[in-house]
Amino acid sequence: MYQRDPKHTGNVGDSPSARREATLMIRRCECCGHLLAPLFDACSSCRSADLAWVPCSGTGSVVSWRVLQCAANPRAEVERSTIAIVELDEGPWLYTTIHGELPPSSTGPVRVRFRARSRGDRFPVFAVNREAPASDASPQPA
Repeated sequence: MYQRDPKHTGNVGDSPSARREATLMIRRCECCGHLLAPLFDACSSCRSADLAWVPCSGTGSVVSWRVLQCAANPRAEVERSTIAIVELDEGPWLYTTIHGELPPSSTGPVRVRFRARSRGDRFPVFAVNREAPASDASPQPA
C-alpha cells in the first residue's frame, strides 16, 4: 500500500529528510483514469482490471472515526487507537489509523497527512495536520 517510488520520494511539503520516507500509493485505472483505493483489484467505474500504482499527495480529510480501547490480553494495559475513514484529496476513501488525538469538536473537516510507518501496520497511518485550512464539511464519529 505504501512503497518507495524514485520519482516521488516524500509527501508534499515535507522536509528533505522526510522525503526519504515511503509514499502512499493508490490505484489508477489505465482504461478510464479513475482513481481507486489500494485494495481495489478492478475499476469500480468501467470494471477493467488494468490498474496501475500511482503516488498520491498523502493528504485528505477525516470522513468518520472511532476510538477503540483494547488490551492484547487480560493482563495487558488498555491502549487507545483511533481508526478512521479518510477521503484523500485525489478522491478515494481509505481505512486508516490516526496517530495522535483528533480535535474534540470542529467546525470544519479534520485534515490529515500520511505518515509512513513500518510495513507491519495493517492500515496506512495518518496524523492530524494542524496547519490545514478548514472548510464547510465536518467529520462525524462512527
